[in-house]
Amino acid sequence: MGTKINHSKIIIRTLLKVLLMIFVIFTINSWPSIEQSLKGNAPPFDYWLNHSFKPSNIILIIGFGAYFYYKDCSDNKRDEVRSPQS
Repeated sequence: MGTKINHSKIIIRTLLKVLLMIFVIFTINSWPSIEQSLKGNAPPFDYWLNHSFKPSNIILIIGFGAYFYYKDCSDNKRDEVRSPQS
């Protein structure tokens, strides 16, 4: 019983989830800077990056990316076992 996993589809879905997570984390961590820039007092871009991409956030992004990939692979295997395509 050979199960075929569509890794390219899983990688694309995982990448989209990780990019969405990066956008959300960047927005939440940079919200005070975003508010300042909307009022016309934009801080330098390196200030935004220093406060948004901390090592803890990068570890969180990598960890959740690995989790999303693993979960999609295991769900794909489970679905393939339930309904084999002959």
